[in-house]
Amino acid sequence: MRALLLIDLQRDFVEPGGALYFPGAESVLPPVLDLVKKYREQSLPIITTQDWHEENDAEFQIWPKHCVKDSAGAELVKALKESLLGYEKHLTVRKTRYSAFYGTNFEEIIESYKIDEVEVCGVVTHICVLFTVEELRNRGIRTIVRKDAVASYDEDLHVCALKLMREVLRAEVV
Repeated sequence: MRALLLIDLQRDFVEPGGALYFPGAESVLPPVLDLVKKYREQSLPIITTQDWHEENDAEFQIWPKHCVKDSAGAELVKALKESLLGYEKHLTVRKTRYSAFYGTNFEEIIESYKIDEVEVCGVVTHICVLFTVEELRNRGIRTIVRKDAVASYDEDLHVCALKLMREVLRAEVV
C-alpha cells in the first residue's frame, strides 16, 4: 500500500515567527495540500510527523527550543490541519529525534497498513527528511521524495541531501 508522509509541517518550522522558521519553508504547502487532496480521494493513509519535545529536551543543547509538546509551535500548520480534519486514515507520529522511526509508532503503522511505498514531503530536507528516508530505504520501502515539497534553510545542504537520497539511498527524487 502507498502512503503519504508529511514530515514536521509544524508552526515552529513553517510559519513566520516560528522558533525555527526559515524563509521559503511555506513554499512546500501548495504541493503538499494538492497531494493531501489526491490521497484523500484515493482513501490512502496520510502520516504526519511532529517534532514533540519535553521542556528540557537534550536536543535544545543543539537547537533553540522548538516544538514543545502541546505548544502552539508544535501544532501542524493551519492549512494542513484543516485539510486533514475528519480524515480517518490520517495517522500521527510524534518524535523526539530526526528519524520518524526512533522511539515512535511509525514501524507499527507501516506494518499494520502493509505500507510498501511512501511519498515524502516536509522539512528540513537535510535533517528529518534525510534521516527518515534513510530508514525507509533500509527497510526496502519504495520511497519517492517530492523535491517541490521539501525545503531547507541551507541550499547547499538541501541539494546535497537530495543527491544522497537519489544516488546513495536510491530513493526516487521527482
